[in-house]
Order: sequence, then C-alpha cells, then structure tokens
Amino acid sequence: MQQSSPGIAPRATILVLIGILFLVFPMGAAENTIPQGGTVFIGEENLDITGTGATAGALLAWYGAGGQVSHVPAAQVTVADPTAFYASSLTFGGKTGPWFLLPGNTVAFYLEEPSLEIRVVDYSSGFVVSPSANWVPKGDAAGFRIDTNLWVMSNRPGSAGAPLVIRLNGPGGLIFSSLGGYSLEDVTVSSSTFETGPVWATGSTEYPIGDYTVYVRCDANDMADNYPVPGKAVSEKVTFLLQRVNPLITGTTPLPATSPPVTASTPPDTLLPSPTATLPTSLPSVQETATALPTTPAPTPVPGFEGSLVILAGMAALSLPAVERRKQ
Repeated sequence: MQQSSPGIAPRATILVLIGILFLVFPMGAAENTIPQGGTVFIGEENLDITGTGATAGALLAWYGAGGQVSHVPAAQVTVADPTAFYASSLTFGGKTGPWFLLPGNTVAFYLEEPSLEIRVVDYSSGFVVSPSANWVPKGDAAGFRIDTNLWVMSNRPGSAGAPLVIRLNGPGGLIFSSLGGYSLEDVTVSSSTFETGPVWATGSTEYPIGDYTVYVRCDANDMADNYPVPGKAVSEKVTFLLQRVNPLITGTTPLPATSPPVTASTPPDTLLPSPTATLPTSLPSVQETATALPTTPAPTPVPGFEGSLVILAGMAALSLPAVERRKQ
C-alpha cells in the first residue's frame, strides 16, 4: 500500500483556499479598477486609476463643459496615489465629462454624477406606486424597478455590474434584508433599467399591514457614505401603504344622495305645524288620563226663578189669615 507524500495534502489545501479567495474577492477588487477611458462617479474612493496611465504626482485636467484641449484647463488636480484615488464632491463636483492626463492630453477617464431611482411595482394589478397611487393591496405580488447609470460599472475589468442594496422598512421599525428567498442586500445591476420581478408575496403574515418605505443605495467604493445626496448615490425614498382596503374609501366619506332631502322638496304650506300649534285647546278627558280622577259630590242647586215663585207662594199663604183677621 502506497503512502502519499506528506507535502501533498497541505499543498492541496492551500490551492483550494487560493481558489476560494479568487472566487470571493475578485468582484470587490474589480469594482475599484478604472481602465483608460472608463467612468468614475463622484463620491468613489480608493480607486485604482493606474490603468489610465496616471502616476503619483501626475496632473489631471478638465477643460469645462464642451471645452477643447487647446484651451487653458478650467480645473487641474494632482494625483497623490493612483491606487487610492478619491473623486470627492468637493474637488470634482460639477466637473463632469472627460478628464485628461497632462502633458499629453490623453483621456484618463470620464466623470459622471451617480443617479439612482427605485419604484415599487405591483405585478398583480399592473401598476407602479406613485404619489397618486401609493397603495399596494395586501396579497398582491410586488417587486422593484431600479433606474440608474451606475450599471456602467459592468464595463470595469472583472465587474458584473453595480452592487446595490435595497432597504425596505416596515411598520414598527421592521427592516427586511430579504423577501422570501430573494436577497435585498446584494443586487447586481448591469443595465440602465433593472427589475427584480414579483419577488414579494405581500400576503404573507411576515408583512403586517401599515406604511412601508423603500430606497436603494450603492456602497461600492464608499460612494453612498461620501455622497449621500438623494437621487445620487442614494435614491429618494418611496413610501406606500400595504393594506387590503383602498385608503381612498373611508367610512367618513358621504355617499352621494339618490334623491333630494325631504325638507328641500316639501312645499312651505305642507310643512308640519310647530310644536306650539299642536297643543290641545281643552283639558284632556277622563278616559285619556292615566290616573282616575276622584269622584266629585253633586253640587247643591242654587235657587233659580222657579224656586223664588215657590217661596213667594208660601209667604202669601201664611200672610192671608192675618189679612182676614184685620177685616173682622
């Protein structure tokens, strides 16, 4: 039985580790490598521009928008370290276009403002969230659309595109780093318009009803930290509502009247009388009284005309004998 050489296993292990390192690191390293005539974005740092021909102490010249190399440069920058070049907004802000390497006036690179925009797409209902339609019905399949000029990073040696991060924040401080099996932390964009597709199943219980905010940023070469201007290395934030009920329909919204109000269509002379006009003019009868009234004794009759005649007749009868006595 043959025994393997003691040095073979360690060497094989080293080769495997080297292979892993090449798989892991080339993408990150390639993102900062600028070829001659490549594109540099304001805010990027630690760029390697040696491929442009720049050396330590070299002069870069900008001739202005539409300027010509035969003119005097509008701005000049001295390269301190071509392997750690920084396109700061303070130095390069507003100076987009070609930058030339002196004294030969060869194009070193093109400088651009970064541009990032994200939109929420409802693939179930077929619309894009906007200020006038900022509601996503819970249960719909949604995703994101990104428009950017950072895709040209894919032209850098060994780069697959611009590495972007989508930040989705939900109710109660929730932060989502992935949607199902789709990672939001590592989105590589190699075209001016990029769509994730319907990666968000909003009907899941993981996503509560409420307000959501989403934006996208590019952390390549610390761009987002160095140039966090909305719409540049960091997109504008998009806020929308996730719920089942259309927010435009509320319980306080009055329904349209199907017929005019009664008071508006009734003639004045047919209006009901006021409460004071309906009061009874006579006392209520006994039958309408809830409590029985006490029985009242019959009143003693007061002598009237007939009673007076009876009294006078009696007095006349009593006085007649007295008259006859006087005659005798």
